[in-house]
Amino acid sequence: MSPGAVRSKATGVALLLAGFLIAAYGAVCGIGGGLFAVPILHYVFKRSLKSAVATSLCLVSASALSATIIESFHPENALRWSLVAVVLSTALLGTQVGMWIAHRLATRTLKLVFCLVLGVVGLKLILASSAVNGAVIAGFTLDTSAYLVAAVTGVFAGIAVPLLGVGGGLVVVPALLFGLPEIGYLGARATSLAVATVTASRSVWMYGRDGLVDWRSAEWFAGGALFGAVLGVELVHLPGAPELGRTLLGVALCFTAFRFGWDWTKTRRGAPSDPDRS
Repeated sequence: MSPGAVRSKATGVALLLAGFLIAAYGAVCGIGGGLFAVPILHYVFKRSLKSAVATSLCLVSASALSATIIESFHPENALRWSLVAVVLSTALLGTQVGMWIAHRLATRTLKLVFCLVLGVVGLKLILASSAVNGAVIAGFTLDTSAYLVAAVTGVFAGIAVPLLGVGGGLVVVPALLFGLPEIGYLGARATSLAVATVTASRSVWMYGRDGLVDWRSAEWFAGGALFGAVLGVELVHLPGAPELGRTLLGVALCFTAFRFGWDWTKTRRGAPSDPDRS
């Protein structure tokens, strides 16, 4: 076996393990994992930034699909498909609005705003998570106001994806968690991942059409994600796990807030911004 083949196999195994760990974390938090996958592909595995973004979406798609299937058959299934449908439809609409805004507006100021908002929400989840419900409240029903909250959540999540380069789950989970406490943390994260199944797959198709997906890396990355998501779903349904999940989500939000703050300090005022669509 040639040294090149050894390095290629070693890289594949490393991607498999990374995909497994990212998907497990993401399934617990209700996020796709692009927040971590893009930097790993770009800085560790030396993929170009555009290829890293496109390839990471294969992980997000595989992770979200696997987590949603496992959630659907779980004895404590927290999915409400009518809620998923509303968030998904409005998120797709919001994405189009976000793309329109992204071509007309520098995002430097918006990144500062999101830095502050996500930072505050993240700290609240970390420090005061016990005040937020974990499990779905038994017997609750979704009324008109609940669907309105879901619709607004989807619009803002969709706008944020192309405009600021964050996964929709970073918006969907905290928004539903605080806006619809009846569905609990488990319901918020399950809804987010079900929505990501469609949005991420759609993005993979568009990036693949443009030839930006590194399919060989994606196979390893997504392969690990399929199994990592299964572990994440099983873990989050264990007693006490939703509290840990909220804390991990808070960490992810604070990490994203730091990233936006860093971008804000490094971007010249008035300079155009090219968001990293992860």
